[in-house]
Amino acid sequence: MTNLRENKPTADVLMTSMRAMGYTFESAIADIIDNSISAHAHEIFLHFPIDPSESYVAICDNGDGMTSEDLFDAMKYGSESKRAGRSNDDLGRFGLGLKAASLSQCRKLTVASKKNGAVSAFIWDLDVIEQKRDWYVIECSVEQTENIRFIDYLDKYESGTVVLWENFDVLEKSSGNVFGALSTKMTDTSDYLSLIFHRFLNRSDKSVVKITVNNFQLKGYDPFLESHNKTNIRREIQLMIPDARGIEQTVLVQPYILPFQKDLSDEDKKKSGGIENYRSRQGFYIYRNERLIVWGTWFNRHRDELTKYARIRVDIPNTLDDIWGIDIKKQSATIPPSIRKRLTKAIDDAMDSSVQKQTYRGRIAKVNENLDYIWDRVSQREGLFTYHINRNSKIFDFIKERIDEEAFPYLDMLLEEIEKNVPYQQIYIDKSQNIIDEEVTDERKADVEAKAAVMIKFAIGTGAADISEMIDRLFLSEPFSNFPELKNKLKENYNG
Repeated sequence: MTNLRENKPTADVLMTSMRAMGYTFESAIADIIDNSISAHAHEIFLHFPIDPSESYVAICDNGDGMTSEDLFDAMKYGSESKRAGRSNDDLGRFGLGLKAASLSQCRKLTVASKKNGAVSAFIWDLDVIEQKRDWYVIECSVEQTENIRFIDYLDKYESGTVVLWENFDVLEKSSGNVFGALSTKMTDTSDYLSLIFHRFLNRSDKSVVKITVNNFQLKGYDPFLESHNKTNIRREIQLMIPDARGIEQTVLVQPYILPFQKDLSDEDKKKSGGIENYRSRQGFYIYRNERLIVWGTWFNRHRDELTKYARIRVDIPNTLDDIWGIDIKKQSATIPPSIRKRLTKAIDDAMDSSVQKQTYRGRIAKVNENLDYIWDRVSQREGLFTYHINRNSKIFDFIKERIDEEAFPYLDMLLEEIEKNVPYQQIYIDKSQNIIDEEVTDERKADVEAKAAVMIKFAIGTGAADISEMIDRLFLSEPFSNFPELKNKLKENYNG
């Protein structure tokens, strides 16, 4: 007979461990606002201290509010309300966000809520938890409730909720000046929320959500510059994706080709998220119920000239959370390989030849179409040429697979500047005087052989079956194609 023993986690140990889940200050605030929007709030107020002697953050909303029992459950780690399932517009997932997000930033979380004319409040205080070493939440008396900061906000509405953060030990340790740190966080948080919730903030109907930070109403960004007359809005694509139960759900994909930087006004630059992010934030923008989850990544999709100004809006329902790997913090998502292939093909189909004609500034001219060059000679109008580093070369692909996704746009910008600053005139003079050192030394030959060996080992590690065929393909690329005598040597080394 199976013997069952209760084995509850130790409260102070687990709660302290969960504080290190990786929430940033801004993402923790966004997680609280998710709850407000899920509760159908259309006004959300964030309050940061204006007196250096005070330290708090309050998030107040006029949403549906909670009864005392509902609030008690909401304060539970893994609330019962999530067991019964979620509505289609619910931005939550695990029933942990309110507690985990808040206590990642502070040691004292107070939540007061109003519904049916009654106000109730509960407090998680890590000092109490560490003292009692058990799951004791403070149920506030009427007097305690009346003394909660910003509790009078609820007097103005039939229902609503106040979330209060106090005792910022993390900021105290990292900055030594909580008030100063919160002032900085207020600015960073405003920018973050203007992007994450831009579709809620920019609605033109009664469903618009107003978010105010210390009496300053936020305006949503427009990462796709939809109103700009030079934004190329491609046709929307629908993908039917089966969820964990096999029921097909609709994923909407909308590609945009943004204007060139020279066509942007100062207001356009600000609306898109800042000119410093204009190129580095191209890529997929993944939304879950219109809330931005991940942005500015290509998920290792092949990059080409089109991607320089492309942003792809992807809308997924919360029923696909498991498949897309939405994490607790709602800061990351992954695309399953099967879906990624369909998504990539759909995008390539949407970005048809007319877009390529608009975006490509020239035609690549190759001496030998079978060779994979490091440099592309690009034909421009009126018989002029420019030279671009071939972003499709095998050696470049090898580098892309090893570089951080977030860092790649900056590498691309560096390469662009190299291309634009090739010293053509000096090279011409040096070449005409025959003073360029073009000798192929044994050291250079050994260096190329070593590079080839690195790429071959990588191919073997990723499951390449026919090594000889793979080496043949490799030696159709520069710089390896310049050293054909190395090909047979490498085949002997790896097949022998």
